[in-house]
Amino acid sequence: MPRKKYQEIAEHFELLILSGKLKPGDRLPAERQIMAEFDAGRSSVREALFALKRQGLLTSPPRSVPRVSTPTVDSIFTELAGSVRHYLNRPEGLREMQDARALFEIGLARRAAKIATPDDITKLKKALDANGAAKDLEAFVQTDVAFHLAIAQISKNPIFEGLNSAYMGWLRDQRVRSATTGITFEGVFDQHAAIFAAIKAHDPAAAADAMERHLDDVVKRYWEAVLG
Repeated sequence: MPRKKYQEIAEHFELLILSGKLKPGDRLPAERQIMAEFDAGRSSVREALFALKRQGLLTSPPRSVPRVSTPTVDSIFTELAGSVRHYLNRPEGLREMQDARALFEIGLARRAAKIATPDDITKLKKALDANGAAKDLEAFVQTDVAFHLAIAQISKNPIFEGLNSAYMGWLRDQRVRSATTGITFEGVFDQHAAIFAAIKAHDPAAAADAMERHLDDVVKRYWEAVLG
């Protein structure tokens, strides 16, 4: 099947960027020049530039010439967001995503217990205390997210941090729905406190078990709320 014109243009510049012939900060040719080089219409050129921007390979501020940029972790997961939302529309897709998130976060908790520094423990305790002080649902959800992110940050791996943030956005609805099944802020906080205590004690097995119990409870309550 022949490629569309915008795909041909996008792949051309992607190869130039990946080969280093175009470097971060370099300007792309003007639209008219690209149109002439590829015998393409303006709409095809703009669609190609948009595709490159979505990949994180271009930055294009308003009224400015597009420049080459370096993809970030955030841009990688932002690119996935649309597909993930469609995937989550299916109950089986949501269950699979919940399962993947649990395995990921259990691993993060285990790793945090192995490598957490005193400074990491201090930051995690601050996040835990903020969660315990939350007085309304919005504040509690925000501090809940911040606590889980603080665990991911102990890894010092931006991919883990980015994926953690992505999961939090993709599965945000389950936190809100879980709260309608009668669990109290104190109940969730106690689960967080158990995770914190295991990480502070540098006990990987206990940290993994505490995180697994916590996420199992979140998922159980979510489906209770959805299915009645």
